[in-house]
Amino acid sequence: MKTRNQTLPNNSMRSALVKRSGAILLSAFCLLGFAACDNDDDEPILTTVNQQDRNFGMSASQFINAQVAFGQLALDKGQDDSVLEYAQMIKDENSASKIEFAEILDSNDVDMSEGISSDMQTKFDELELLEGEAFDEAFIDFQIEELDNAISMFENQIDNGENFTIKGFAEKTLSTIKSNRNKAVVVRTEIDIENI
Repeated sequence: MKTRNQTLPNNSMRSALVKRSGAILLSAFCLLGFAACDNDDDEPILTTVNQQDRNFGMSASQFINAQVAFGQLALDKGQDDSVLEYAQMIKDENSASKIEFAEILDSNDVDMSEGISSDMQTKFDELELLEGEAFDEAFIDFQIEELDNAISMFENQIDNGENFTIKGFAEKTLSTIKSNRNKAVVVRTEIDIENI
C-alpha cells in the first residue's frame, strides 16, 4: 500500500486560507443583506419635511385647538348628559394630542398654530349664543361635519406627507377621529330619541 506524503500547510498558507474564507463569508453575508433590503415594499424612513407636512402642521393644530375649545364650550353650555360626556372626552383626548403633536412638530422644525381658524372662530361665536337643547343639537351636528372634514385632512396627510413621524401621528389620530365621529352620530341619535 502506498502512502502519500501530504504536507500540512505552513502558517502563512494557513493564514491566507483563513483570510480568503473570511472574505468569502463576509461577501456572502453582504450579498444576503443587500438582497433583503432590495424589497419594493420597504419604504425609506424620511425625516425630511415637505410643504404638505408644513401645511398639515398648521391646519391639524388648529383643528386640535378647536376641539379643545369646543369641548370646553359644550361643558359650559350643554345640557344633555351624552353631550357633556362627549365634550369631556374630546377635550381630554385633544389636550393630550396637542402635547404630543407639539413635540413632533418641534422636533421636525414645523410651525404649529396656537389658535383656531377664522371659520372655526365664527362657528364658536355662533354656538356660544345658544342655550340648552338648541346648543346640544347645533354642537353635535357641527362635530359630525367638522370630523368629516378632519378625516379628509388627515387622509390627505397620510397620502401626500413626506415626514415619517408626522405621517405616523396622522395615521394614529385618524382612527381616533373616525371613532369620535361614530360616537357623535350616536349622541345625535340619542338626542333625537329624547325629543320624540
